[in-house]
Amino acid sequence: MEPGEVEEHLLASAETGSRAHIDDKNRLELILSNADNLPWRKMMRAAVFLESKLLWSLALPAIVVYMVNYIMSMATQIFCGHLGNLELAAASLGNTGIQVFAYGLMH
Repeated sequence: MEPGEVEEHLLASAETGSRAHIDDKNRLELILSNADNLPWRKMMRAAVFLESKLLWSLALPAIVVYMVNYIMSMATQIFCGHLGNLELAAASLGNTGIQVFAYGLMH
């Protein structure tokens, strides 16, 4: 494969992924504009399903990252708690300080 082909392939795959997202947004707009003259309940059910699908695709990676971060912090404190009270306090303060620093950089 030549370098130009790789770039074209990557761009094509990126466009395909965003095209699916745009198709869902367009379908949601079509449902909410009630172009098909659907009954209100069916229109709302379809709109809620599509909106939930879009939100979960955005929120799921963040949920996984927060859960892994919380589990790692909790595991560290559990192991340090077995060593003693002073070690548990140090690990707790260290984890809190690192999390505040890291979240401070992200915001």
